[in-house]
Amino acid sequence: MRTVFVSHNDLGLACLEELDRAGADLQAVLTRPELDRIADQTDFAGFAAERDVDLHRVESLNTDEWVDRLTDYDPDLLFVVGWSRLVEARILDIPSVAAFGMHPAPLPRGRGRAPIAWSLIKGLDETALTMFHLVEAADAGDIAGQVSIPIDERDDAASLYEKVVDAGRTLVREVYPRLAACEVPRTPQDEDEATWWPRRRPEHGRIDWTKTPREIYDWIRGQSHPYPGAFSFLDGQRVTIWAANPPSDEPTFVRPGTIRYVDGDALGVGAWEGVVELTRIEIERSERPASALVTECGFDVGDRFEHDLTEKT
Repeated sequence: MRTVFVSHNDLGLACLEELDRAGADLQAVLTRPELDRIADQTDFAGFAAERDVDLHRVESLNTDEWVDRLTDYDPDLLFVVGWSRLVEARILDIPSVAAFGMHPAPLPRGRGRAPIAWSLIKGLDETALTMFHLVEAADAGDIAGQVSIPIDERDDAASLYEKVVDAGRTLVREVYPRLAACEVPRTPQDEDEATWWPRRRPEHGRIDWTKTPREIYDWIRGQSHPYPGAFSFLDGQRVTIWAANPPSDEPTFVRPGTIRYVDGDALGVGAWEGVVELTRIEIERSERPASALVTECGFDVGDRFEHDLTEKT
């Protein structure tokens, strides 16, 4: 089937590779400009060159130019994967069979932004990757396929994203043969079950040390690489927290945000009736073991991270 693919991330590249293996007639790949500052941006140039597929770098599909150019490609299928901007109906109407998107949430639950981060922040033990028919409303089209993804206690944003990429491969292997056989799967979403997850910005990563150790742990792992990271301030210096150990259920009473102990590379910090063990931090653009705050950076046990979210950012 004649296929045009729009993406800028690893999930998109994995799906492209599976479409190629399945025999799709790839006409063009559209991706973001190289200078875009996107956390999970992937280069599609090598894939396109090896397969002699047209590669275009675009800011937006919603232009008269791209209506005309995509129409000239005469695609049966259009995939838009990991593209943060909504696509207008005049683009979605171009493919003769269907236009598909993918969203790493169990639609209709989890529509909206930052689904990987929210799945971890919320402490979920399972999520999903959903392939759906694109409509002008975000993540609202009929479902073409869905793969469940278990979330382990030690998963962070990077490891969960790897599982999402694997699920993308599975979905393409399951759905594309049905499309090639002139079967177009679609199951309407139940609007009564729909939920919406809001956008996250880097400044939203500030840690509230009055939360429970489990909530803070999930907060940290949900915003780890490739995202901007959870953060706090220690004596006015911004400290990004990249990783922590899963917390125990043992109660410990310490003032929230206070450095309680150093244990190897870990740094124990007070939370609500417990301690969070930080393991990786970044300060002054240098990533290092969390214990370095005490052993290298001049801070001491007893020093306290700011926890009042009304304080300076």
